[in-house]
Amino acid sequence: MILLAVMTLFIAGCANKWKTSGKIAMGQKRWDKAIGDLQKALEMDPGDGEAHFLIAKSYKESGEFESMISHLDAADSSWPKGEEKVRELREQTWRKLLELGEREENNEKYEQARDYYTLAIAIFRERFEAYAKAGFVWQLLDNYDSTYSYYEKAYRLEPEKIGVLEGLAGLCYNMGKSARADSLYAEILEKDPENTAALLTRGAIAAENEDYIAAVDFYTRALDLESDNCDLWFRVGVVYFQEMKNNEEAINAFLRAKELCPDDANPRINLNVVLLTMERFDEVIANLETFTLDFPDECVGWDLYSQALLRKGMRKQALEAANKYEECKGAKQ
Repeated sequence: MILLAVMTLFIAGCANKWKTSGKIAMGQKRWDKAIGDLQKALEMDPGDGEAHFLIAKSYKESGEFESMISHLDAADSSWPKGEEKVRELREQTWRKLLELGEREENNEKYEQARDYYTLAIAIFRERFEAYAKAGFVWQLLDNYDSTYSYYEKAYRLEPEKIGVLEGLAGLCYNMGKSARADSLYAEILEKDPENTAALLTRGAIAAENEDYIAAVDFYTRALDLESDNCDLWFRVGVVYFQEMKNNEEAINAFLRAKELCPDDANPRINLNVVLLTMERFDEVIANLETFTLDFPDECVGWDLYSQALLRKGMRKQALEAANKYEECKGAKQ
């Protein structure tokens, strides 16, 4: 028993010697020597939580972040006296890794950014920010399965964050997970009823599901917030015309879109399609006389013009417009 106690004291003394040497090297910022000495201390006493903390700190200072992770975790579990110091080191390292990741991301070095964010996650697994940032970078790298995985983890950690919800919801919609996207956008609207993007996407999903009344409701709510959004007026017009067969409302929507975005040909084309369907040929002809001057390269304008002239019995003019249509198509081939 006496011999065993002496040997234990001897081992502890050796370990303390290497730990003291490591501390001195750290004070001199000789990180490689500090790491070497602290490794020897841990070989003598693997359960020395403070030595794990010190070597983790040395690895951080030398930029070897991956090597510090296991030691940081070991310090957490075996050095209760140093709990605050360990947490502080974890926080500092996590912030440093986010900073490095953001720098690489800004320089469009997305693989390097991804690696830093992944290390940040390993350092602080319960913080959502690094998961969200990693998800965003994976999206830039066109890996949507990984993007989804990281956004999902960020959402589980912090389901109240609008930015996380928006990222995951948008990704789900783009991946064809419409039901999940709709549920997430509903959560967003509970927290932010004036979130136009959420209203627009819920409207689009409702239209895809052939719930056109709900689609118009979402779009109308969005228009209450952005009444000068010509794209939104155009969407409303499409739903009214193509799906709800409400031509008058479609005309009103396309007219508003045309007023707001006079350089956009699409509202004017769709307006005249509706008018042609309603056999309001004089209006169509008057509109398309101007349209074909303003947008001579929009071939569909010549086609509609020809149809309207023909329906009015103006065969010569209709043939001329039809020839313009064929010329326009030929020029684009």
